[in-house]
Amino acid sequence: MGTDGDARTLRVHPTTAAPPGTPVRHFDELPERAQQLLAERPDRGTVAVSPELAATFANEPVVVFSEYLRVERA
Repeated sequence: MGTDGDARTLRVHPTTAAPPGTPVRHFDELPERAQQLLAERPDRGTVAVSPELAATFANEPVVVFSEYLRVERA
């Protein structure tokens, strides 16, 4: 995952829907590490990730899992 100095922080929280025009990505389209992050995430809060993993969510900030999840850089 890199050194602490290389880490980025993501905030993951449920949302009721994706706003119009917001890119949405399906859970099964994510790399395995990103899937693991979302499956193990705390209910609310932030998590430190590598810059590469943070970039996975840069262009598609909403993920459809068992609900819509908004992923934001914190």
